[in-house]
Amino acid sequence: MCSVDGYLDMEAQNLEKGKRKRDNISVREYYCYKFQMREDETNETLYSGRLFQQYSVDEHIKLETQRLNFFSFNPDLFRIEMLQGLIDILRLGERDASNIGKQTFLPVTFIGGPRDMCRRYMDVISLVQQFGKPDLFITMTCNPSWPEIKEHLLPTDEAQNRPDLISRVFKVKIEELKTDILKRNIFGKVAAFMYTIEFQKRGLPHAHFLIILTNEYKLLTPESYDNIVRAELPDCKAEETLYKLILQHMMHGPCGKLNPTNSCMQQKKGGCKFKYPRSFADQTSKGKNSYPIYRRRNTGLVKVKDHYFDNTWVVPYNPFLLGKFNCHINVEICSDIKTVKYIYKYICKGYDKIAYHIHDNDTNVEVDEIKEYQSARWVSPPEATWHLFGFPINEMTPAVYHLRLHLEGQQVVSFKSASSINSIMNNPMIRKIMLTEFFAMNKTNKDAIKLNLLYKEFPQYFVWSVQYKMWTRRTKGNVIGRVVTCHPTEGERYYLR
Repeated sequence: MCSVDGYLDMEAQNLEKGKRKRDNISVREYYCYKFQMREDETNETLYSGRLFQQYSVDEHIKLETQRLNFFSFNPDLFRIEMLQGLIDILRLGERDASNIGKQTFLPVTFIGGPRDMCRRYMDVISLVQQFGKPDLFITMTCNPSWPEIKEHLLPTDEAQNRPDLISRVFKVKIEELKTDILKRNIFGKVAAFMYTIEFQKRGLPHAHFLIILTNEYKLLTPESYDNIVRAELPDCKAEETLYKLILQHMMHGPCGKLNPTNSCMQQKKGGCKFKYPRSFADQTSKGKNSYPIYRRRNTGLVKVKDHYFDNTWVVPYNPFLLGKFNCHINVEICSDIKTVKYIYKYICKGYDKIAYHIHDNDTNVEVDEIKEYQSARWVSPPEATWHLFGFPINEMTPAVYHLRLHLEGQQVVSFKSASSINSIMNNPMIRKIMLTEFFAMNKTNKDAIKLNLLYKEFPQYFVWSVQYKMWTRRTKGNVIGRVVTCHPTEGERYYLR
């Protein structure tokens, strides 16, 4: 198990690798420095209770607002138009580039924005096309009672008042879980995986993992399901520690008749949205829906928090992971292809938000995506500190290469409003893009001609140089190509794809 000290050493090594001499630091780096724990001094900021929660959220909002303002105040960097559109405008006599191009949109480079999350969803669907459906779906939730958190709390303090501690310890646990899955291969050799970090309304972070195993380790039978997942209480004497952990972390509810007001209860349908309590089953079988029907034998009742439960209330778990990480860690087998789109959309849905706006029926009103995003955000203290520390909110292996698609003369061109259209049109680089150079490579490059690759297969053997606008032979790394999405109503562009 990776200790907190071990992870701090890892952080220090990573910082040393990217260290460079400079006189200035960013806002994020400054607050990251302010939130550090030091042995030789007491950081009063960290022990100010609920004020620290508010302070961390305020500073994160300040940082995010600064980034959003950059997009708002620098529209020249994000103004776009199709090349053919520039040609048409030039013919009409327009010479000022400041009069064209969309300005108030939130670009895909903004992490966590709607375009970013949509792109990530399409990326993971590319993994399914390449490697098949996912085999395992794991949800891990932070436990505020972890000893690594408690040992750094004051006797009068509460875990909720230390979002910095919660974020850092949870990051350690995520890294250790990744090591178990990817390097120690506890489920078998992994072909592809992705995870996303989310934050509950009450603040605790949790992670969703999707894992695709190689063909020799695929889970195909109910017997292989039982080797990984359980959904019933063990013998309290034979596995006493595991028995206590299940009662503490893996019992759902109570809901239904026992507690009609529980958060999982659907008001319209009147039942639990997670379908608890489940039915008893003497053996595991493949379900008719997305997940298998796990073995849940009727072994009697057990009392938990003034209520009596049986195996129908047990959330599926893996004994090894539950015993090691001591938290709610739900492990599900993805036995049916029907679950693929739902699960990937679920983990790429983005932040919780709600907003509405009333306006007149004016079709000329331009939607300000940046303002809409700011007005609808919900931020908790652990999420704020997570971003201030610079921790990633998602990761995917192997990486996906985005391949542009357009008809002749309709590629997207970026430009500054101060530029003249003549100077834009006279730049030869605007006509050299991924697709056109792909065609050129298949005419002139011997390797490309010999391999006879499709457009989406090209990045596996060649790398696109943004600076020189050309493809070069790939020497290392493993990536998957994805041609950008195209709707059937787009006509010729769709047929080209």
